[in-house]
Amino acid sequence: MKKMVVHQILQDAAYQHAATPVVSGGTILTYEAIFERTVRLAQSFIGLGIRPGTVVGVMAVNNHQYFELHYALSLVGAIIHPINFRLAPEDILWTIQDAQDEWLFLGSGFDELTPKMVPLVHHVVWMGGGDPASPGLDYEALVRAGTFQVPEVAQTVVPQDIYTMFYTTGTTGRPKGIRYTHQQMLSGALQIAHHLALHDTGARLMAHDVIMPLIPFFHIHGWGIPFVAPYIGASLVLPERRDPVGQRDLIRRHQVTWANMVPTQLLMLLAADPGPLPLKILTGGSPLTSGLAQQASNVGIRFSLIYGGTDQLGSAISTAPGLSGPQAIRELSSHLTPFPMVRLEVRDESGSNVPQDGTTLGEVWVQSPWLPEGYVNNDEASSSAYQSGWFRTGDLAVRYPDGHFAIMDRITDAIKSGGEWITGSAIESIISEIPGVSGVAVIGVPDPRWGERPQAIITEAPGVDAEMVRDVLNQAVLQGRIPRFWVPDTIKFVDMLPMTSAGKINKGKLRHSSSV
Repeated sequence: MKKMVVHQILQDAAYQHAATPVVSGGTILTYEAIFERTVRLAQSFIGLGIRPGTVVGVMAVNNHQYFELHYALSLVGAIIHPINFRLAPEDILWTIQDAQDEWLFLGSGFDELTPKMVPLVHHVVWMGGGDPASPGLDYEALVRAGTFQVPEVAQTVVPQDIYTMFYTTGTTGRPKGIRYTHQQMLSGALQIAHHLALHDTGARLMAHDVIMPLIPFFHIHGWGIPFVAPYIGASLVLPERRDPVGQRDLIRRHQVTWANMVPTQLLMLLAADPGPLPLKILTGGSPLTSGLAQQASNVGIRFSLIYGGTDQLGSAISTAPGLSGPQAIRELSSHLTPFPMVRLEVRDESGSNVPQDGTTLGEVWVQSPWLPEGYVNNDEASSSAYQSGWFRTGDLAVRYPDGHFAIMDRITDAIKSGGEWITGSAIESIISEIPGVSGVAVIGVPDPRWGERPQAIITEAPGVDAEMVRDVLNQAVLQGRIPRFWVPDTIKFVDMLPMTSAGKINKGKLRHSSSV
């Protein structure tokens, strides 16, 4: 019987799209071949004692083995814990313990941390190499040892079973764990494909696309791409450990047509090669500045912005119905349309909806069929964020008369000056339009009179100085793009901006360095 469980997505793809290729480094497999490998893995897992409810940590880059584990663990009812290898080492070790991982599947390239991780779990499987002096099993040996027969336990997995557990990036404290069932994970992921098919978006996703997920699988399973690609029968190109130059090479060699990435990855991809890049991109995780959006459009990129997060999965994607040119670029980099079955409200501090005037700021509250009930082992954070079936996102937004909305800033990143909100993302977007500016962050710094005032921090750019930046911002004031009191009091230039594990600018670290 068909059920809303993960492994049936791949099983169906092996039947419907048997010959569709999945490329990973020098390995090319088909959905049919990958399904056979996952079944063999599942049979080996049963022999090793991996059972329904076993928590399995996976730390690897996006490759075909990691892709297979999404389905092999589903076939035996185990819970997959994608480990964020960009967290601080102490946080990585903490999440392994908090999730109660019994098994650890380790890819290559984590040699420094491996000796500290291995003792925390009962069993280790090496996904390509490994320390000969350390105990553990070999991934490919497990594939070879298993029989090609779907295990009976696969029939007992139901949509309400826990499928996955992952953690927030922990920028404001310890990472917080969240569990999703098979039904929640698939509903949230597949709505991305449905939304992109229903609406006028730059990142239209179709069955004949060749997909390259640059969002790591540890981050909400690469925004659901391991499920979306086989669901629609699209080809997959898995980038493994490619830098931006290598990613551009993969795009050319395999004729990639669709990718996902955060804005900082998009910036690096454009910097790696100034040539044309006819690609559809789904981006998100942080604001897409108008300068970067225009730069992407100039080389042939069509894009859409996705809104969501670890605590809520995907909730909205930007659309530009009937628009073209600069107006479409502006809409696609800001104007979000909620997914079907998702309700988004922008509320003030009293919990009331703000006017839909495109200017009044409020906090985004989300309600969806795939929303979790709260964080694992953290009642205090759960009761604060998850209230009466709603999730309080901590994001500031405005709502427009037509129902679209735009995320302006995190509440923790917004600047309260003289009792009025200043959204740094709007200022960043204007500064990003200056030729040569590759990175900019606007933060609030203490001010004895106003409480906080904005400070712009810009990566060094040839020919760009503070006077030029002020001139551009003053022009924006005259054009009505920002109020005059939003112009930063101070402008600093730095060699590099700090990043979080999710590829966002770490404004918390910038605020700390500016206050000492």
